[in-house]
Amino acid sequence: MSAAQRAEAIGTTAPDREGVRISWRGTEFTLPRAEAFPLEAMEAEEDGRHLTALRHILGEAQYILWRGIARTAGDAEEFAAQVMAEVGVGNR
Repeated sequence: MSAAQRAEAIGTTAPDREGVRISWRGTEFTLPRAEAFPLEAMEAEEDGRHLTALRHILGEAQYILWRGIARTAGDAEEFAAQVMAEVGVGNR
């Protein structure tokens, strides 16, 4: 399956210069490509600070938007799984 086909199947658009757009619960988010993740996000993930890593990946404005939708640990896990499925290591 091509990246474009996979993106269509899971509700994302193909990567562009800005990154990858995903739709989660009716809201679109733009994520950097994995190679463009901020080092702060990688460091936070290594330290087990997953929400801090997500804040660095999304950027402050998108993180605030996401937090307005996400209410539970399950929401965070679901969103993070979708993010990693699209831009995680080994998926490109």
